[in-house]
Amino acid sequence: MDSVNQPAREARRGAQILSTILFLAAIGFAAAGIYIYYFNDEDQPPERSIPTTTPGLIELADVVQAFKQAGFDADYGRSPPTADSNQIDTPTPGQHVLVEGQSVFIFAFSGADPASARVARETAATDLDPATMTLATRGGQAIGDGETLRIFQGSNVIAVLVGGDDDLAADVQGVIESLP
Repeated sequence: MDSVNQPAREARRGAQILSTILFLAAIGFAAAGIYIYYFNDEDQPPERSIPTTTPGLIELADVVQAFKQAGFDADYGRSPPTADSNQIDTPTPGQHVLVEGQSVFIFAFSGADPASARVARETAATDLDPATMTLATRGGQAIGDGETLRIFQGSNVIAVLVGGDDDLAADVQGVIESLP
């Protein structure tokens, strides 16, 4: 009868040997991982750099950053996110920025190079009149109805401030006109 149980014992013994080998391999991999973690002399990857601004090809993120660097509370406006103007003809609508709680719509002009983007902005700005300008959402709803609109330009952008006092207007003008 002992010969009948022999294959079962050999199978258990083979499984036990395989289990022991796999256990030792797992301990070896864990030890290797700990060694690499603690004794790896490679430098950490460099911190990702912020993309640089191309003077004359300013984008919305650059404008928001310029306001923040000047010490103002600035963030992307959400409601409405964009505005169309009856006087500014751009392929993209003005993008909303909140500066010290007031709405500023940034109309950015593009071109093949910075010089052509500035020329496009200058051409669009020749006949701007804040007294007759209107802003509206893509759906046609008026923005800032009854508020004073003020227009500032610099680099390749035109900024339209909706409301706000004279001090804020001077601050917005200073930031926009200082854009590279």
